[in-house]
Amino acid sequence: MKIIARELLWFFTAVVIGLPVGYIYLKYLALQPEGDHYKIQEEVFEIEFFLIGWFMGLIGTYIARLVKWATLKIFTKDEI
Repeated sequence: MKIIARELLWFFTAVVIGLPVGYIYLKYLALQPEGDHYKIQEEVFEIEFFLIGWFMGLIGTYIARLVKWATLKIFTKDEI
């Protein structure tokens, strides 16, 4: 039960970290509307880019967690 709770905590942490990463990714692209206002297709396109950035933040969090785990596994000695 403790393992499930820890994994859920990490998942929600990754989701929260992914939100600002998605926002920064979207602002980095600096998308501009074709006319004075956004068309519905442009808004959908922008949301898709935000979701791509969010997913990259989610995956990045798990990769950082994996690197931390591997580093601890390599440099600590488990003696029984």
